[in-house]
Amino acid sequence: MVSKIKRRLASLPTPAKAALLLLTLLLLLAAILLPIFLIPRHRREPLPPATPPRDNCSTRANAGAVAFDFSPFLVKYRSGCVHRMDGTARVPAGVDAATGVTSKDVLIDHATGLSARMYLPSDEGKKKGDLLPVLVFYHGGAFVIMSPFEPKYHAYLNALVARARVVAVSVDYRLAPEHPLPAAYDDSWAALNWVAKNARAGPEPWLRDRGNLSRLYLAGDSAGANIVHNMAMRAGNGSGVLDGGAAIRGILLLDPYFWGKRPVGAETTDPDTRRQYEVTWSFVCAGRYGIDDPRIDPLATPPAELRRLACSRVAVTVSGLDDFESRGKAYAAALNDSGWAGEIVQYETAGERHVYFLDAPASPKSAKELAFAAGYLSRE
Repeated sequence: MVSKIKRRLASLPTPAKAALLLLTLLLLLAAILLPIFLIPRHRREPLPPATPPRDNCSTRANAGAVAFDFSPFLVKYRSGCVHRMDGTARVPAGVDAATGVTSKDVLIDHATGLSARMYLPSDEGKKKGDLLPVLVFYHGGAFVIMSPFEPKYHAYLNALVARARVVAVSVDYRLAPEHPLPAAYDDSWAALNWVAKNARAGPEPWLRDRGNLSRLYLAGDSAGANIVHNMAMRAGNGSGVLDGGAAIRGILLLDPYFWGKRPVGAETTDPDTRRQYEVTWSFVCAGRYGIDDPRIDPLATPPAELRRLACSRVAVTVSGLDDFESRGKAYAAALNDSGWAGEIVQYETAGERHVYFLDAPASPKSAKELAFAAGYLSRE
């Protein structure tokens, strides 16, 4: 049979032989390349925004009358569209050149769009197998703006993770008014349990292989600090046990967003200012909770309940020109007076406004506060 094929090929004219050879080569190339294109390839889907969409006023001129003006954060129109004035910028994850910290984005719950940005410090100068404290971070923004992907928060987490040497999960909870409270609290609780589960035995390698769940911390600024307190209360109320029985070692509240009906300490007594904070709180929770609700005013929590705060360490920072300074201090005092048995640390920065360290990260005061936060999170 082979000899017959050879004789037939030999009898063909030279141009025909060349054409046949070319056809054979093309068929061989197709046989090699075709499986490559047919094999399904995994594509990393882009993360859905936490509040779809972040700014849904494509033509604000036709949006209609203003329903609620929450400047300088957002404006909601009667048409239902929301224009966010800040916090919508996004930077990609990757390796930070300044710190060596590596970040990546993960989707926690496809149904709600709950996602997070994770951070892992460089291994330079350390043993590769060292286990790291686990930090769950909640960003601020009055519950209505910002995300972990926003440049200021991304830069802050890179700096904090590098300095504290923690594996961090910065949570992208849903925002009001599209998703009024308690959506942010529910997302934050779901993310915390996702972290606890993965750090114990889950599929996420940065938590499973690098995280030390016995050193679990929660931290956040402003509204994020409010979330931190509420997560620690939920973990200690008897029905809010974390996945796998994990325990929170400490919480760090950076310029916490707490308010109340009656002034405390040197808090402003100006009726317009107090009314404004009450109105905006009602806006983010769609009127579900009053301004004296323990979610916004932990001083309204009975001492017996406050004692159940589920951690052994609390750090509270305040800024001297911040409207929330006095209540932040009062929170630490109330926790101490309640009989809670843990350690309370306070840190005050004079002459600075609310969460100044995000806007001026290179200032000496910001560097000093970052060192305090990192030292608190990395302490044995």
